Amino acid sequence: MRPTKWYVLAGLGVVSGAAAYLITRAYYSDLPSPTLYAQMSLFVLAIAEGYSASMTKARLEGRNGTRPIDPLIVARLVALAKASSVVGALAAGAYAGFLGWVAQVTSSAAHADVRTSAVGIAAGLALVAGALYLEWSGRLPEDDEAEETDR
Repeated sequence: MRPTKWYVLAGLGVVSGAAAYLITRAYYSDLPSPTLYAQMSLFVLAIAEGYSASMTKARLEGRNGTRPIDPLIVARLVALAKASSVVGALAAGAYAGFLGWVAQVTSSAAHADVRTSAVGIAAGLALVAGALYLEWSGRLPEDDEAEETDR
């Protein structure tokens, strides 16, 4: 498996942001306001992936008090991380596009949506960070040395 490229995630964020902006501009009065529950779930996933990353790294390094980890579990965690980074980039971009429109609207509902979308952007970026950390922690030390010699 190859590491996730930052420019792929940035491109996904830009595309989802543009789509969210256009949809919000066209249908803002018909859309329900986003709730904080969705953002909180992204934060919970980010924390869970960060914790899994630190535990996986410790178990792969064989630190005291840890048991060896099954390579299949590491592969599954890395696959989860790759999928989560895409979801986080899409969410952050979509909330940014939504924010781009609601910041221009002057109403009390739009003001609340500005705060909610800002939290959504932070949650999406936190999920991307947690996922990339989990993906990085799944690498074996021998893999890092092999990559350096391939260059």
